[in-house]
Amino acid sequence: MKWSKLPKLTPDEPTPPRDPAASMSLINDVIRHPLDPSYEAAAAKKRAAGLAPTSGTRSPLLILVMVLIGFGLAVSALTLRTPLGEAKKQHDELVSRINKGQTLIDQRSRSVTGLNTEIAGLQESALSRGNRQDTTDELHVAEAVAGAVAVHGPGFVLSVNDAKDAGTDAQGDPRTSGSDTGRVTSADLQMVVNGLWEAGAEAIAINGQRVTSLTAIRFAGEAILVNYRPLVPPYDISIIGPSGLHAAFDKNAGGNYLSTISKGVGVRSSWRTSQNVQLPEAPSVSLNYARPAKEKSQ
Repeated sequence: MKWSKLPKLTPDEPTPPRDPAASMSLINDVIRHPLDPSYEAAAAKKRAAGLAPTSGTRSPLLILVMVLIGFGLAVSALTLRTPLGEAKKQHDELVSRINKGQTLIDQRSRSVTGLNTEIAGLQESALSRGNRQDTTDELHVAEAVAGAVAVHGPGFVLSVNDAKDAGTDAQGDPRTSGSDTGRVTSADLQMVVNGLWEAGAEAIAINGQRVTSLTAIRFAGEAILVNYRPLVPPYDISIIGPSGLHAAFDKNAGGNYLSTISKGVGVRSSWRTSQNVQLPEAPSVSLNYARPAKEKSQ
């Protein structure tokens, strides 16, 4: 019996180590070939035909356009933006001009007051030399009625104020034209002042502003204007007049009107008596009409 020759047994050969990057073959392929095969084939076809890649000819133009756009945006931003230093400088200049203007107004106001005092002294002196006491008395009465001089005497102070729940606008401001419920208006003050004159008032001022026959009581924006000066509530109406003025006012149209708005919309009012009500002179009094005084026959 013949035995076939068996293959020689040898120890197992070591298995070569596995490539750790084998699992990253897809990522490596994407890195090495970033272009889609179709795009790469089209680019190769263009290169074979002698055509330069599109991006190569347009990139300088694209960069130039982008630089121009960036420059334009920068110039626009610098043009629209006001430097903080320049704005502060303009603000300081404006404040300085306002302060100088106010100082000039104060100086000229003092000068006007001094000249008026001098004129009044000369008038008194001229009238006293002519022994015209009756003319002097008439002049004093006319000045007081016209509001040309400050006056003082017994009287009353009527305070008129908005209702506690006065209407407000969307921002909660009760002084705008969009919310007049419960607010004192210029028409209200006009009715009250006319009623006070009717009741026997000799002189009236509202929050320190003398009221004369030429005084305008108006509503403008967010405030009531008296003599073109804005006032805010409460409105203190100072009155010089007889002791029965309060009772007479309650019975006339002005008093009835004040009572109606107090009950209807909640406008608040109060009276107090004073033995020395002081009223300033009117801001400006213009002489429109005059007549010569007749000399008495000797």
